[in-house]
Amino acid sequence: MFYKSVVIPLFFVIFFSSALFAQFDFGTDANTSNGITGVNEKKIVNGGPKRGNSQRQTWRAGVIIEPGSQIEKAKVTIPVPMDWFEQEVVKINEEKTDAAMSGNIRYKIVNNGAKEMILTLGRMRPHRKVEVIVDFELQNYELLPPDNTENYVIPKRIPHELEPYLKESPTIECNKSQFVKMFNEITKKKTTDWDKVESLYTFVQNNVQYDEYAKNQPAKGAWAVINRPEGTWEGDCKDMSCLFVALCRAGKIPARIVRLPEHCYAEFYLELKPELAASDSAGRTAKKTAIPSGFWFPCQVAGSYSFGGIPERQPILQKGDSFPDPDKQPKGKTLFLKECFEGELTAGSPLPKFRWIHEVKVK
Repeated sequence: MFYKSVVIPLFFVIFFSSALFAQFDFGTDANTSNGITGVNEKKIVNGGPKRGNSQRQTWRAGVIIEPGSQIEKAKVTIPVPMDWFEQEVVKINEEKTDAAMSGNIRYKIVNNGAKEMILTLGRMRPHRKVEVIVDFELQNYELLPPDNTENYVIPKRIPHELEPYLKESPTIECNKSQFVKMFNEITKKKTTDWDKVESLYTFVQNNVQYDEYAKNQPAKGAWAVINRPEGTWEGDCKDMSCLFVALCRAGKIPARIVRLPEHCYAEFYLELKPELAASDSAGRTAKKTAIPSGFWFPCQVAGSYSFGGIPERQPILQKGDSFPDPDKQPKGKTLFLKECFEGELTAGSPLPKFRWIHEVKVK
């Protein structure tokens, strides 16, 4: 567990973040069309992947803290699930052992791709255990590929909200010229934009050996994977997804990482051809100024071949790959949003004991 302290008058700041957890240490429904969903995203009637079978489950998130001495200005921040097209937060149940904490939990959306649960504890008294666990009841769906992949193209103009998914992120060094060269070489014989993206996907699957030992280690990242002799490239789901995303972004294709409790995969963004996007659900031509319809498509880079759709129905903890890093203030970034516990402790006092709660229960 990461720990650092900064000495200030009378007190020092305690700060614990979940660096290890951030690296993964831990019937059929009717089809529904998928538009861009989530924060600041729009729903579109036609196109995109479709929802398949679903699974009801509960994600439990929280913390148990046992202070050894008094702590001032204590605060806990924990990533929690939010609504996506393939994930519905059906119910939230808060478990609290201290009634005085009622109303101290709030939620914050981070970078339009994750949600934080923030628990303000204030003053924590010695040897008074605090236990807070929140149950998120979820309905998660598998995603099925679209019917006609030739209808999708790389966007000519990138919507403002998608610009972050073309930029470099921690361990996704897409601006390096080597990735542009690789993109051009891998896709040069492909005739459709869908085939171009799929060729990037198969390239990573075929050329990067899965490394089981990397699962509980920090992500090496895209550049570290390819900066070795060909034939010796290796990595886990984090590294393989980073490489796929880097190649997409080098080719001006928006892409991002989707984080699950012990796994991650990637998503890429394509639009319907303008002549299709400018038609309504009845096939009638809409105004020429209609904005092309865009969609996020999943692909499981590490694991069984799943492109354009995915069988995963695990809780989604974030979408995106560049979040504020509490270990690297003020402007540091991290691949995965972290849990953290902070507060002020009198110099020389014993550190608190605590453990994070993050587990899933399938119904």
